[in-house]
Amino acid sequence: MDATRQATAETAPPLTTDASLGCVFFHPHYKSMMYRHSLHTPLLLLLLLFTTSCRSRTEQLFHPEQYVNPLIGTDWVGNTYPGASVPFGMVQLSPDNGKNGWDYIAGYYYPDTMIMGFSHTHLSGTGAGDLYDIRFMPIAKRAPEEIVPSERVRTSFSHRHEKAEAGYYAVRMDNGIGVELTATEHCGIQRYTVHDLVVEVRLDLYNTMNWDRTTDSHLRLIDSCTIGGYRYSDGWARDQRVYFRTRFSRPIDHVRIDSIPLYKDEEKTEVADYGLVAHLSFLCLRDDADSTIVITTALSGVDEEGAAANLSAEAPHHDFDRYREDASRQWHTALTTIRAVAGIMPEVDTVFYTALYHSLLCPTVFSDVDGRYRGADRQIHSLTAGHRHYSTFSLWDTYRAAHPLYHIL
Repeated sequence: MDATRQATAETAPPLTTDASLGCVFFHPHYKSMMYRHSLHTPLLLLLLLFTTSCRSRTEQLFHPEQYVNPLIGTDWVGNTYPGASVPFGMVQLSPDNGKNGWDYIAGYYYPDTMIMGFSHTHLSGTGAGDLYDIRFMPIAKRAPEEIVPSERVRTSFSHRHEKAEAGYYAVRMDNGIGVELTATEHCGIQRYTVHDLVVEVRLDLYNTMNWDRTTDSHLRLIDSCTIGGYRYSDGWARDQRVYFRTRFSRPIDHVRIDSIPLYKDEEKTEVADYGLVAHLSFLCLRDDADSTIVITTALSGVDEEGAAANLSAEAPHHDFDRYREDASRQWHTALTTIRAVAGIMPEVDTVFYTALYHSLLCPTVFSDVDGRYRGADRQIHSLTAGHRHYSTFSLWDTYRAAHPLYHIL
């Protein structure tokens, strides 16, 4: 994001985007205009495809990913998230403000300047408030045994210290901790830069937002640098099951786990499973002035073994910058399938390529690297080599324009 775009994001709310259609609407009643615009969208995209030869930029100079601004659509009713993902990736690693309501459907609402954590699943451009699975939050502490009250978890930040690109998100929170996010197809990678002696990384498998509610969770300490487990939930996605495996670049120095009972009936007479909150403390400063922690989390809809295999296959090291570069390359490849006509203002390129970016966020991969996936029958199935199973289809909104676009591409 260049300085002009960053200043614009700071001083004015982002444009409102309907991710399903790949169009930007400026009218306050844009929903009433949706179907009329959607009828023209495939024709306009075909026109762009056939005018590729008019493009004056060479392949070496054409970098459409630089025009993507993921902050577009995070204000008003756009319901998009600004965080990191790759095209159709299983992981959508993004900040959560920690509030409920229509404005917070995607977890993040631009006018809000508080962050409660960074979770690995989000919906983009929808009207369903769900997912927000496997949420981490870094908190500065004075000692490993210090118990941080819940009111200190939600932390303020300024949009001046925020950056969003295709496949990358960064923010420096007012607690002094810098957070960077990137992703592979099945993994979310976080890098925390801290200035304190001790930082607590809080893994919250209990707290929810909007329609989502935890029905069960589990956590295992596998070794000093690795944890695994699952979170079951219910909401728009019924009986959702997300398994994870997380690897830290530093050993965990202190662990405390809170178990919160969940109840099945309104009278609260029958205890059913537990929601877990893990407090993982790290002694960060050794000899350097700043310290970093890289946290790599792989997801699976099948089981913990599937998450572990996804982690080994896609994220075997702690080099955050390499993952960020790989994500940028994936977006470059995906976005270069359409060339916007040369000679138009950069602002138009930003609108166009951000809309195209939003259209390529979903549906999302739901099969593991070994081809296994959990079907709608709750049974485990296997794909033949080279195939992927997808989920989070929003056919109510997308069959008119997004799916014709996928056929064109």
